[in-house]
Amino acid sequence: MPRSAWGTAVGRKQLLIALGMALGLAVCLTVLVPRLNTMAPSVSQAEAITVAVRWLTAPGLCLLAGLGFTAHRRFFKAAAIDGDRPPGERALEINLRYNQNTLEQTVLAAVAWLGLAATTPSQAPLLLPALAGLFVVGRLTFWLGYLYAPWARAFGLGLTFYPTAAILLWLAPCLIPLASR
Repeated sequence: MPRSAWGTAVGRKQLLIALGMALGLAVCLTVLVPRLNTMAPSVSQAEAITVAVRWLTAPGLCLLAGLGFTAHRRFFKAAAIDGDRPPGERALEINLRYNQNTLEQTVLAAVAWLGLAATTPSQAPLLLPALAGLFVVGRLTFWLGYLYAPWARAFGLGLTFYPTAAILLWLAPCLIPLASR
């Protein structure tokens, strides 16, 4: 991109989004990398999966909060009570986008966290609480940032997306032995 493009409104937003995502990645690395070097307790695969399922309550609560706020807003807005998306209801539209993105992130996190627990049961109890914490803080900052300005959701998206993407990419080679059976 030419230098002059960063001087445009779109260029500034792209820069702010890139900075937010980079900061989110830095926070994720700061929180998660030390846990990778920690001696993990010996737990069975079943115990690790149980831990993962319990920690998946955190993403579920994030989605529940969004759905609750949306239901509340719809209940008190005549133009929205029938499920419509009335123009000029910016906060409702952002809540709906938050809900959709949180659902997407929750599904990916569930696959990643359960895969992590199944393949590395001893590391899961150390990583899952941190992953859940990053998810909750990420969803909150995504939502509040989005209400402030769309570009401001980037930090929260980074906190939620990067750990899940890293786990899924790490798990991908684990599929190869399954394919050869």
